Amino acid sequence: MNSAAICTIGDEILIGQIVDTNSSAISQALNRIGVKVETMVSIKDDRAEIIDNLRRLCDKYNVVIVTGGLGPTRDDITKDALRELSGSKSYIENEAQLEIVREFARRRGMELLDLNRLQASVPDSCTVLTNIKGTAPGMFFKIKSSNDFGESLLFSLPGVPYEMEYLLPKVINHLNESLKLEGIFHKTIMTFGIPESVLAKKIEHWELDLPEYIKLAYLPNPLTGIRLRLSVYGDKSVGCNKEIDERVRSLSDLLGEHIYGYEESTLQDEVFKLLKEKGKTLSIAESCTGGKILSLFTAIPGASDILKGGVVAYSNELKKDLLSVSDSTLVKYGAVSRECAAEMAKGVHEISKSDFSISVTGIAGPDGGSDEKPVGSVWIGFYDGVTNSERNFISTGDRIRNIERFSAEAINFLRLQLIDN
Repeated sequence: MNSAAICTIGDEILIGQIVDTNSSAISQALNRIGVKVETMVSIKDDRAEIIDNLRRLCDKYNVVIVTGGLGPTRDDITKDALRELSGSKSYIENEAQLEIVREFARRRGMELLDLNRLQASVPDSCTVLTNIKGTAPGMFFKIKSSNDFGESLLFSLPGVPYEMEYLLPKVINHLNESLKLEGIFHKTIMTFGIPESVLAKKIEHWELDLPEYIKLAYLPNPLTGIRLRLSVYGDKSVGCNKEIDERVRSLSDLLGEHIYGYEESTLQDEVFKLLKEKGKTLSIAESCTGGKILSLFTAIPGASDILKGGVVAYSNELKKDLLSVSDSTLVKYGAVSRECAAEMAKGVHEISKSDFSISVTGIAGPDGGSDEKPVGSVWIGFYDGVTNSERNFISTGDRIRNIERFSAEAINFLRLQLIDN
């Protein structure tokens, strides 16, 4: 199988100033075409370090993808390191990229500076990947190496994520043309509402019955639950769909409603589909999640078809004034209670005139807990115009993780209520 390395360049990554999302996007794209990423490295802005590390990677892997270090500032030295590594004798100006640079300057009312113009200057041995999203082009080199293939395909892409993402399909096209790609097949099953250890025990016999060539991975996430990914590599991947489908059907019998979707599906996607199918609408009342649930739904294209809106009532005063939570409920039971969650759900339902509503009230932490109501306590309410339902649980994460967990649990609770309605 073709093997790959991903290399990010920049001190800002090493000191944690920015989060490296590029490596994840590149790895997913390579995986889809059967190129297996075997290592990821980050390198500081040092010319010698860049050359030494890339030479080592090119000697070991037949695909190397680099991001970062291609901007217009003096500290962006990747291009010169690549010129030396590739054995290029000189730089040449790429007219297509230069015109893009000129257009950027025109649109911004800027003078075309020499530093900007230099962005279109590339080593003479590279194939240019024209970048209309920025001024720095991508570059493609064939580097002599000591691996079995005799050369490594090296791609250098800008570090800005949306520029990298624009150029990534061009990289994939080059790989499709240059490599003999082996098969790869993945099937992902999305589960929620079952702890990983319990899940593993529940499907233990099913997992042991998998043939050796089908690999299973557990991928937990507080917002999406636990992904179960089945993978088949190489020749066995051809025509394995029927076998995988049969395995997934038997898994569905074991897990039932804990399975909510497949591949890249999310809980909010599935709720959106259910509401669309029913022709029903939703409203949301949030306290401890601070609008997180609402934002997950509004990120879905067409959310206005099902979403009436929401209220973020953090203080008790707003819970009373906006959601009609009674003063007696807050005094007797407190804001984090079954009764408050129920009244919040009913209150936002009456304001919005939606078909269904959910509410969340809890203690995200790190402070605010008590022996009776520890940090991580949450109540979730559901109202359909006739009946109230509530659910409570305790999460054990930090503040951010608790907010994500509360949000996901509320959406999953809504999903189960919609299935029953």
